[in-house]
Amino acid sequence: MVDQMVELVQETTGPYQPKYNKFYIGLALDGIVSNFVTFRPKKAHVVFEVKLPRVEETDQLIEQAGIETLEYNLRWGNYRLRLVKGDVDKKKDTLRTLIKMAYDYRNA
Repeated sequence: MVDQMVELVQETTGPYQPKYNKFYIGLALDGIVSNFVTFRPKKAHVVFEVKLPRVEETDQLIEQAGIETLEYNLRWGNYRLRLVKGDVDKKKDTLRTLIKMAYDYRNA
């Protein structure tokens, strides 16, 4: 699933490569870390973290897509979303939108 998500990031924002760390998988562009989204693989799911401010429109977008929200982390300013097998294919448009929003927010 993480490979599918990295492909979505590459389609949406550019040639980012996965950067494997002990507890999560981040992104890097030309060796420079840019973690506007991160992934925490588990056995049965992937925790997809999107760095965005918490606003009602984003909450609604996530809810309407049927993506399970684990929490909004105030300390780090990111949504923690749970993706299970098949979610990447079924909810591709919403995931692309979230990735693009996080990329734009990070680079604004």
